[in-house]
Amino acid sequence: MMKRLGAQLYTVRDYCKTPEEFDVTLRKIKEMGYTTVQASALWHLPVDEVASIARSHDLNIVLTHMGYDRFTNDLDALIKDHHTLGCRLVGLGGLPKQFWSEEGYKAFAKQFSDIADELGRNRLKFSYHNHQFEFERFQGKTGLEILMENTNPETFLFTLDTYWVQAGGGNPAAWIRKLNQRIEAIHLKDMTIIDTQPVMAEVMEGNLDWTDILPACEEAGVEWYLIERDAGPVEAFESLRISYNNLSKVGFA
Repeated sequence: MMKRLGAQLYTVRDYCKTPEEFDVTLRKIKEMGYTTVQASALWHLPVDEVASIARSHDLNIVLTHMGYDRFTNDLDALIKDHHTLGCRLVGLGGLPKQFWSEEGYKAFAKQFSDIADELGRNRLKFSYHNHQFEFERFQGKTGLEILMENTNPETFLFTLDTYWVQAGGGNPAAWIRKLNQRIEAIHLKDMTIIDTQPVMAEVMEGNLDWTDILPACEEAGVEWYLIERDAGPVEAFESLRISYNNLSKVGFA
C-alpha cells in the first residue's frame, strides 16, 4: 500500500540557510523518494520562495511549525502564509514554559481553541507537537490528556512524536490509538541507548515497537508519515535515507 512519507525539514535545517541551499536540499530529498515535507526552521526565507522551490521539486508541504507569537500576534498573516504554501496543517512546535502546569494547560487549551477555530474558518487546521514534558501528571491526568479533553477534535489536532512519547514514559502505539482521528500527521522517530543515555535514532534502527506503532497509525487514520531526527550520530541526509529505506521495506513508501 502506498504511503505518503515526508521529511521533516528540521532534520536538515543546517542545509537550508539560503534559497540556493534549500533548493539543493529539496532536490536530494526528492531523489530519496520522498513526496512530502514539513516546513520547519525555514522562516528566515521568504514564504513565497519556500513555496516556489518546493513546487519546483514536486514536493507537497503538508505541515509547518510556527512559533507561539505568530499565532497570538500575527494570525492573519500566518493564515495568508499557509495559503501561499498550499499547506492545510498549521503546527506549533513547542509549548512555552509558562503553560507547563495544570492551570497552564487549561489556559492554553482555551486560548488555542479559539485560534484553532479561526484557522478552521479559513480552511486550515491546528496541530500541536508534543515533547516529553506533557507527560507530567496533574491530579492523575497528563498534560497531553488535559489538552485532548479540553479542545475541539475537529480543529485542534496533534502531531504526535513517537520518540518524545517514549521519552515521557508513554506508549507511542497506545497514544496513537487514544488520539484516534486527531493525528493527520505524525513524527516517526526512533530511540536507542548509547553510553546509557537515550539517543534519537533512524526509524527501525532503535528500540521502539514499530510492529505496533505502524498498524496503530493505520487504525487511527494518520495521513502523513513525517520522518524526523533532531540530532544524532548519523549525518542528517543519511538519516533521512535510512529511515525512508527501512519503511520502504515494509511497504510504507
